[in-house]
Amino acid sequence: MSDIKITYHTTIQEVPDTVFTTLVCKDTLYFEKEFLSAFEKANPKIEYCYFVLSQDNDCIGLAILQRMSVAIDNAQEHLPFSERIARSLQCYISARKIHTIVCGNVFLSGNYGVIIKEGIPQESIYKKVAQEIKKVHTKKKASVFFFKDFIDQDISVVSEVEKHQFQPFAVEPNMRLKISNDWIDFDQYKAALKSKYRVKVNKADKKSAPLTMRSFEAEDIEKHRDELQQLYCNITDRALFKTIDLEIETYKLLKIRFRESVLINTYWYENRIVGFATAFKVKNSIDAHFIGIDYTYNKELSIYPRILNDYVRLGIEMKAEEVNFGRTSSEIKSTLGATPENLTCYVRHRRTVATLLFKPLVRQIKMKEYKQHTPLKS
Repeated sequence: MSDIKITYHTTIQEVPDTVFTTLVCKDTLYFEKEFLSAFEKANPKIEYCYFVLSQDNDCIGLAILQRMSVAIDNAQEHLPFSERIARSLQCYISARKIHTIVCGNVFLSGNYGVIIKEGIPQESIYKKVAQEIKKVHTKKKASVFFFKDFIDQDISVVSEVEKHQFQPFAVEPNMRLKISNDWIDFDQYKAALKSKYRVKVNKADKKSAPLTMRSFEAEDIEKHRDELQQLYCNITDRALFKTIDLEIETYKLLKIRFRESVLINTYWYENRIVGFATAFKVKNSIDAHFIGIDYTYNKELSIYPRILNDYVRLGIEMKAEEVNFGRTSSEIKSTLGATPENLTCYVRHRRTVATLLFKPLVRQIKMKEYKQHTPLKS
């Protein structure tokens, strides 16, 4: 067979519809053309590039690339490097942003950067993308390149990129809760919890009882866009590594096109929104997405614990097989029965010499440790 060829596109609309048909993207919400289009339209601060991979004139894969700036100045004191290394890096990272190209969707937790036609050797696709990613031309030249969020089963295939100087490192895991067939309702779920964890769940519901929950449609998102954006930014402003904020407009566009699969619930207190939670229904899973919280009321009304409880309720009500709570706050999610799904990313610097210096630093990246609880009865 002939070599793999790549065609570059800078907007999703340039990518032929036949690509999505050939790759059966309709089976995977996160690769559907209109799903990707919503993110592109609503988030103009990101530059997009799409690789269409073909062989013998047949489409065999699609890679999604995003260029953005990553601010890491707030994370210096938390980096697990020695004090000497941290000091030597301080001047470099304190007053600047690192321009980065990510193969994947920075707004999703998981491997949603490459989709490959069934029967095609995946190693060859990742090899080709690793070779070509440095050649992408953007308004601001990227210095760092990522492949993001691979589960353990993918590593044997994706490790091909290590031959192109990409270094692996672990990131926070996805926290997943398997929904038992015995959980007919939330009460049945609580009955399956050990006593002290059931008390925690009940306490969150009791403290949050003054909250009123409302589901939003596209027109509601538009009407309350500014409030939702601020609540979301309350979360991201606390992040150690901040990439770029999602524009709430994204949810409006997604809700218009994928109404039944895009869920957004808002939490109201005294006629004001004090929190919201979003999720995607993908096949047999409820995937928690971004949330927003007014921290003025969070402790008093247990907004965040209530949101987590409601994700479990949603999974049971929609007869899902599991709830994917996503990353961050792993310990509190484990108190609900969620278990970790390990994720690995790969990174390299544009310059070979810098990559060699980068290598020992990447190896020292460690995720914050947490206690994994086992709240469900045996």
